[in-house]
Amino acid sequence: MTLTLRIILIIGSLATTYYVARQVRKGNIEINHSLFWVLFSIFLLLTSIFPQYLAVLTHLMGIYSISNMIFLLIIFILVLKLFQNSVSISKLEEKINSIVQESALKDLEKNENDKK
Repeated sequence: MTLTLRIILIIGSLATTYYVARQVRKGNIEINHSLFWVLFSIFLLLTSIFPQYLAVLTHLMGIYSISNMIFLLIIFILVLKLFQNSVSISKLEEKINSIVQESALKDLEKNENDKK
């Protein structure tokens, strides 16, 4: 792994941690959601400080270079997070639809009672 890539990973991980901490402090993100990003930053930091384990993993998987392995891992992790977010959004949409339907039924009952 080149020194430039290591420096970029270190700066990126520190910047991500700082940004997430600011968003938590402002109340824009919940702590349980920020945990993923902090762990992701720690992964990037450890990868940039100790790239030896990636060299072994890269060789075992038959990937050309460590930088390709890093990008592959990052993309894989982010795709998993995207899928998890999609599942959460689907559940929230179901809850919203249920709440809207219940509210509409209550309004309809109220209107019918007012007409009597």
